[in-house]
Amino acid sequence: MFYRWYALAAFGLSAAYLAVPPGLRWIPFLLITLAAIPAALVGTRRSTGSGRIPWFVLLVALVVYNVGNVLSVWYVYGQHRPTADGTLADLLFSVANVLVFTAAMTIIVRRGRRDVGGMADAALTSLAVGGLLWDVVLLPHLSAEGMSQPRQMALFVNIFITLGTFGALLRVAKAAPERLATIQLFSVASVATLIANVAGALASDAGGVRPDWTNVPFLVAYAALGTAAMHPSAALATRLTPAPKDDLTVGRLTFLGAMMALIPLVGGGRALFGLPTDGVLLAIGSVLVVPLVMVRIAALSAERRLAEQALRRMAAHDSLTGLPNRAACLERITTALTAPQSDGPDDTPWLAVLFCDLDGFKPVNDRLGHAAGDQLLTAVAQRLRGCVRDTDLVSRFGGDEFVIVCQATDSRAAVNAVCERIRTMVRQPITIEGQTVQIGISVGVAFAEPGSTTDGLIGRADLAMYEAKKSKSLGNLSLAAA
Repeated sequence: MFYRWYALAAFGLSAAYLAVPPGLRWIPFLLITLAAIPAALVGTRRSTGSGRIPWFVLLVALVVYNVGNVLSVWYVYGQHRPTADGTLADLLFSVANVLVFTAAMTIIVRRGRRDVGGMADAALTSLAVGGLLWDVVLLPHLSAEGMSQPRQMALFVNIFITLGTFGALLRVAKAAPERLATIQLFSVASVATLIANVAGALASDAGGVRPDWTNVPFLVAYAALGTAAMHPSAALATRLTPAPKDDLTVGRLTFLGAMMALIPLVGGGRALFGLPTDGVLLAIGSVLVVPLVMVRIAALSAERRLAEQALRRMAAHDSLTGLPNRAACLERITTALTAPQSDGPDDTPWLAVLFCDLDGFKPVNDRLGHAAGDQLLTAVAQRLRGCVRDTDLVSRFGGDEFVIVCQATDSRAAVNAVCERIRTMVRQPITIEGQTVQIGISVGVAFAEPGSTTDGLIGRADLAMYEAKKSKSLGNLSLAAA
């Protein structure tokens, strides 16, 4: 609740700043900027672990900012200088800008690292919008005013850093399933800083003195940063969000293509008409666009690989239990039958198939419902996995039927060991929907023989399973061999 009072006071003072007599405006200015320090401290203390990093960096940035603000007040009001530009305060502001950018990027990277493509799109769009703003609005004015190259470069960097931060924050806010006020307030601070920098550049006189009204958006940025740090959602700002759906529709591709072409088109158009152009912007824009496009292509390629892997897994695995499905089981048996046999006595089978059917499953499914039946199947699947060797295959063949494939130099010994584990497992009751249920398992075993086929081996194991069912009982293993 306290953050609301802070926001009301900070934004209210910012709105009333110009109503204060010019000679006293340094008082509300410092009140707003200094109050953001304890606000950032609250955000640091509220977060835990590595979630504190962005708020700690912001806290340091605000301390550096305020040292610069105090020096600026002293230069202007104490030493009666027209501006603090070119002083130590100016250097401190540049350092603080980098720190605020670092704090914002920490949130962006941690929260949006599953949205690499979206981040690349946001950066590309910000670069294009920044280039348009610089080439069409700022550069002609700065050239006419005769601003020095170092000051132009400092403004250039600030504009692009602020726009890039805003674009990435906007993407993070849009892609996340929940809307965090902290992210939105950070975005407001970025927009306010951008407005302040642009307004300051356009409204400054020949001596570089900005009119006092350009301080208002800066104050709004301080108020927004302080409120962002104090808001309860600050502790969630660095939480990883689910990867958003990344659809490259025709409209989106057209938009991104236009953004890529914007800087060279505007720069080239101005050159054709004999207007001043910024070669540095064209060079930097061209250099940055290439890695951004490469990142975008890499993200799409990785997404495609994951989709292909998911499709392959879906084709070979049961969606409920995660076990290999019927097709994967048959393929494994076919592969084993066609592979060269391991060295061993001629009368020793090298491959065995165990056809398993649950006893007592239908009453549980009818009494507790299909959801409980699904839970029971999943639980049995997990337990069967624990009964076999790593080299054996447990598959869900269909319904409440499971097939185990054992391949060994002496598959009879392997089957005996597996069946003993299943016998022990089936004696243990299973808790489903808060109720204890007991099942049994009927198992038919078939061993491969010279000339065996996949269908023949499965058929013999299936027939043996029906023979085992004649002696079925809950809590027991009923076993028969073909």
